[in-house]
Amino acid sequence: KVCYFESPNEGQPLVLIHGLLDSAFGFRKIIPYLDKKFKLYIIDIPGFGKSKLPPIQYLYQVDIFSDMIYKVFQKLSLDNIVLCGHSMGGLIAQHIAIQDSKNKRIQKLVLLSSGGIPHPERDKMRAVLFPADHEEVGRLLQHLYYKETPMPSKLIRKTLVHNWNSREYKFLAENTIERETEIFFGKEARKIKIPTWIISGKQDLITTPEAMKTLKSYIRGSKLILLEHTRHAIHLEKPKDVADIINKL
Repeated sequence: KVCYFESPNEGQPLVLIHGLLDSAFGFRKIIPYLDKKFKLYIIDIPGFGKSKLPPIQYLYQVDIFSDMIYKVFQKLSLDNIVLCGHSMGGLIAQHIAIQDSKNKRIQKLVLLSSGGIPHPERDKMRAVLFPADHEEVGRLLQHLYYKETPMPSKLIRKTLVHNWNSREYKFLAENTIERETEIFFGKEARKIKIPTWIISGKQDLITTPEAMKTLKSYIRGSKLILLEHTRHAIHLEKPKDVADIINKL
């Protein structure tokens, strides 16, 4: 089953998909700034948050996540969707947009610090994204935040290390590396034909401005917006700025 949170109002569907090591709760700061013209659907990716998956390695793959989430759109009969994804959620959103090219349920695409372009220092970045001890959690947080880096207590950091190095997360990492050219499909993003906005931080060390410029070159007619003094957690550092852009689409 896929868990999602739904706003009570009616309006154009705005679907939010979170990134790696996150859940639907990660969008908590941006929600108050989003226009009530949108009906929100905030999804827990399968295997994350409240969307539980059995511990079977085959299931932990980005394209399978995409298929499962797209089936939610079909089940709910959603149309005229604004689809927004952060980081890995942005990569999932790209897969969904390509999958939807004939059905045309998705009308607009918003990619926040999106995955899709392999990082030139893949092994180094993998070490950052999967911290081995509580001190490495601090290094990860410095990659996520530009200015006010939150620093949880040592106990909480140890808990995060345990959660972020679970068997399921390792399944996802191994599957993604094994199928890297299929998952990070690069030029395949040219198949995306709907209006697309790419929003990222100028100081992002994970999905760098250079990577976002490359992604923009692949998606014809897409718009790239780089926010100053912002790293990877763009929806947490600049929630109002991001919401203002989405509200004006």
